[in-house]
Amino acid sequence: MAIGAVIFLSAVGLKSLQRPVVRIDADELNQLGAYWEQQMQRPPTRDELRGIIGERVDEEILAREARSQGLDKDDIIVRRRLAQKMAFASEDTAPIPEPDDATLQALYARTAGVYATPERLALSQVYFSETRGADAAKGAALAALGRLKTGAPGTGGDPFVMPLTYADITLPDLGRDYGEDYARAAAAAAPGSWIGPVRSAYGWHLLRVDGRIPSAQPAFASLRAQLREAWFADQRQKANTAMMDRLRKRYRVEIAGAIAGGAGRASSATVAPEPNAD
Repeated sequence: MAIGAVIFLSAVGLKSLQRPVVRIDADELNQLGAYWEQQMQRPPTRDELRGIIGERVDEEILAREARSQGLDKDDIIVRRRLAQKMAFASEDTAPIPEPDDATLQALYARTAGVYATPERLALSQVYFSETRGADAAKGAALAALGRLKTGAPGTGGDPFVMPLTYADITLPDLGRDYGEDYARAAAAAAPGSWIGPVRSAYGWHLLRVDGRIPSAQPAFASLRAQLREAWFADQRQKANTAMMDRLRKRYRVEIAGAIAGGAGRASSATVAPEPNAD
């Protein structure tokens, strides 16, 4: 009986030692506490920290059990997340050197239009609603245009939910709010003269451009930080593209016939790796 008891206890102890270990090290513990503090704007209490650790342990156990049962296979969310992490990992393994001013100056020259401030307008308008009827609204606008050009009082315009004057607006903003025909008319208008009528989704408009602030190119010095970020983003994209080119050569890709061979055909297309694949 004594020998049996020793064997039994030894077996139980050995089985306990063979159980998988869930380990929360000091770095992860600090990270969990910091994340809680960031969310709650205060450090966790001892009981809250115990609860956080319990949730993290349960999460790890469930994740391991799910993997052991193959639940991570053929899951589009898991696959996309892994692909994202691999892409991020590739950025860490390929450090990008700091660009010098000559490199950033060259980028500035190539992308000058991206950073240029758009032309801005000061603009006045008179609005005519089509609740009068489309033809009646256009006719009222033409009559008002004649009065405005001769300096006669009164325009006969209608109330409008949008501003009747703008001190500082871009042509893209006008196009977004009123349509491209309106923006083109404003772009071509000579300052100080009433033009129209111009139709929008709201009705008919008379326009007068009261002033223009031309497009301007910011100086290199004011854009250096933005140019640096843009350069790093471009280099990371190139590194990811090169990594994907290398990885694709390691795989043989087969695509079902509905795409590669035409609808209704059960063929497959194969893309084989190149002879000098890694």
